[in-house]
Order: sequence, then structure tokens, then C-alpha cells
Amino acid sequence: MLALAVLSCLAGAALPLGYQPHIVFFLADDLGHYNLGYLGNTEVDTPTIDSLAREGVVLERHYVYQFCSPTRSSFLSGRLPIHVNTLNGDITTPGGVDIRMKLVSDKLKAAGYLCHQVGKWHAGGSCTANLPVNRGFNTSLGYLDGEEDHYNQTCNGYIDMWNSNQPAYGYNGSSCPADEPYCESPKYNAYQYVTRSVEIISEHDPNTPLFLYHAFQEAHTPNEVPLRFQNASVDYELRRVYGGMVNALESGVKNITDALKARGMWDRTLIVFSSDNGGRTDGDFGGNNYPLRGQKFTDFEGGVRVAAFVSGGALPGSKRGTTESGLIHICDWYATFSSIAGVDPSDKADGVPDIDSMDMTPTLFGSAASPRVNMVLSAQAIIDWPYKLVLGKQEGKGFWTGPVSPNATSTRTDSDPGCPSTCLFNINDDPNEHQDIKAANSAKHAELYKMLNETLATAFQTDSTPGYGNCIPFSQYLEEHRNFGGPRCT
Repeated sequence: MLALAVLSCLAGAALPLGYQPHIVFFLADDLGHYNLGYLGNTEVDTPTIDSLAREGVVLERHYVYQFCSPTRSSFLSGRLPIHVNTLNGDITTPGGVDIRMKLVSDKLKAAGYLCHQVGKWHAGGSCTANLPVNRGFNTSLGYLDGEEDHYNQTCNGYIDMWNSNQPAYGYNGSSCPADEPYCESPKYNAYQYVTRSVEIISEHDPNTPLFLYHAFQEAHTPNEVPLRFQNASVDYELRRVYGGMVNALESGVKNITDALKARGMWDRTLIVFSSDNGGRTDGDFGGNNYPLRGQKFTDFEGGVRVAAFVSGGALPGSKRGTTESGLIHICDWYATFSSIAGVDPSDKADGVPDIDSMDMTPTLFGSAASPRVNMVLSAQAIIDWPYKLVLGKQEGKGFWTGPVSPNATSTRTDSDPGCPSTCLFNINDDPNEHQDIKAANSAKHAELYKMLNETLATAFQTDSTPGYGNCIPFSQYLEEHRNFGGPRCT
């Protein structure tokens, strides 16, 4: 009966591509806006990513949250971060996407897709209802929290690796020897997770639509990558190792796209690539968002406007090799993928906001302008095209970098004054945010400030897991599960 219901629903829906394509969503981690070849960087080696971008639709103004978990929560839930989650919580407490919200995977699964999650989750893990396999994914292999050692999969003293319904016993590795910090290991995260995605594709029936959400750890700290990915000509270690992680990301994208082609799935596959936020450029972090202002943890363009594109064999020929300059938020993939699959994207549930997502298929597959003209980025920033309002000091991280950064002479302190009395930018004329124009545009400044406050009045933060109150201390969970982390509440 379920299959008949799905078919009946699809029969009444106009599929934008005429069929349900396979969908692969690549999410990079802490990738700087300047850290790919197609964006001008000559020290990294990213031919596959560059080719996909140049043969696809480059998304010139693709926006995310300024850091990890809210971006992922936004993508999965179809809500702006302000309506789902603006915190980087861990798996010991409620957070991420409220369990009353349906994820994009729920929508696609209802449309007949087989859905798989690989890599970083960071969208809630305190209770069993948070697990990917209980949120529309058929399988998952990855880590539930925000960061782990690339080699031994530890996070804050415990092992963070999860395999569908249980801890990923036997998958974790060991640290590199002290005298070989950039060693080779089959347990290196990028290898393990890419291997899982390749296996999924190799075993998949091409006649059934596939949704693969592969979230890389690259290029997030810790700064660890096998030596073979590092460019020996780069003499500054931090930049060399970071670039090596980007090269590992490239290798993973290549292996997965090669698997799609080998399986005969490429011509009906849609690829979407994005970073979760801009690169971090302070302290021991190697990203570079040149020429944009700011970095991760800021609402300046370098923190929230990321490298992104759409590609793949399913992309209409007329759109290949083009650039889309309209506004797109990462939450918009929820309605867009629902439209591609032929299902209703709405998600009304008691106690939580409805989606903010907008269907971008007329823009990505046709000639329509982006329907999005404004977006609240955070509690301290809003865009109403072409104007952008930014509030606060932004942690002092709103500085600019050069094309070769970081380097031995980089100034990497949090000393930028930010916008203590607010800034107004015209990001069409001034995309790098050099000129605060609020003095000459007081009416527009007041309008955006009002729009921001009106949206903040509707803010929602995931902070509970209704119906899952049977909890044990996290330390007890670790003791019972061989020091593997996981959901402590059922």
C-alpha cells in the first residue's frame, strides 16, 4: 500500500527533470572560499572538483551559518538556523534538529529514495531518535559530534564513530607514531568514509533513486593528513597540511564520482557541493577566504558565503558552465530536493516552526531568477538584497587575508573592531565589505534592523527531545559501550 501511495503521489506531481535523479550532496568542513583551484588557488590540486564546478552551475551567493551544527541542522530541516538551531552542542545534551521536524531524508524516503548518511552528523545525538537511521536514512556510518581525530576517531577522550544502529566497533584506528605524524593508515577518516560511499553506490540498484549525504571532515581540525596529499613546495607547514586536507577531499570526491560512472548512474545523478561555513583563518587554522572579509564564526561574507556548485549528468545541458548569482541559502535544498523528488516540502508539526526553504528548481534548471531576496543569517546579520546589516564585534575575526595565507608573517589575532555600532553594506557593489554605508542610507539601515528584530521574535532553538526522558549519565554509556559515544537517552 505504501508503494502505491508513493506512485500515486508522484503521478500527480510534475517532476522538474522528468524523472527522479540520484542526488549526492557533498558537504565540506571549514573549507575556505579561496581553497579550491576553480576559485584561483594554485597550491591545491583539485581537478575533479574544479571540473565539476566548471561543467555545472557555480553558486556565487550560496549562504550558510557561520559555524558547523547550525548549517547542518538548516540543510537537513529546511529551516533557517534561527528557526532550528544556532548552537554547536555536543551529543550529551539535546540539540541539532528537533525530533518533531522531518528531515529532507524523510521526504526523499517517502518518495521512494534509498537514503544513506556518511561522515559528520552533528545534528543531534543525545537520544536514539536523533540517529540518522531514525530520521529517514536507511544506513549511516560516521561520527555524531563536531570533530574527531582523523586517525583514531576520538573526541574529548571517547571514540566517536557510529554504524547505523550501534557504535562502529572495529572501525576506529590508532594515532600515528610520534616520529611520523602524517602517516598512512586505512583507518584515516577520509579513506573509511569514502570507501563506505563507494560501497553504497557499487551495491545500489540504479533503477532506484539514491540520496547520498556525504559530509567530509576535511578540512576541519585537527590538522592531520597523510603526507602523500601534501604539496611539498609549500614551505609553511600549516598551509601545507591544510592544503593536504583539501587534496584528500578532492580524492574522495573523485572516487565517489568515479563509482557513480562505473555503476552507470552518472547520467541521472545530480551533484551538489557546499562547505558548511567559511575557512577559519586565525590561530592554528589554515583556511583562506580571500578576497572576502572575515572567517568562520563571523557573519561577514568570508564566514557565511561559501564555495558551492551544482553539477552531474542530470543537470540540463543549457545550464552547464554557468554561474548563478542569485541568493540561495543551504536550507533551500530541502524544498528543492522535495520538488525534484515530487513530494510536498511542507512540514507542519505542533511546537516547531514550518520550513523556510524555497524551491530553486526553476532557477537551477531554467531561467527564473532566484525567489530568495532576503535571509536572516543569524541574530546579528540579515541580507535584503543588495543590502546587508551586520551587528557586533564578530569576535574580532573580521579581517581580510591575502592570496597566500596563512604564512609566517600573518597577523592572526582577534583584533578587528567589527561592527559595534552596526554596519550596512551594499554587497553587490562592495562584496568584500570595505565600506559601511549606513550614514548615507539611514532609512534602509532602519528597515533591515526592523526586519531582523521581527524575525528574531519568531526564533526557535532545539533544546529538548520530547518522549525520550529515559537517560543515563554519559560516563555510564561510555563504560557500557567500550568507550564509544552514542545516545544516552531512549
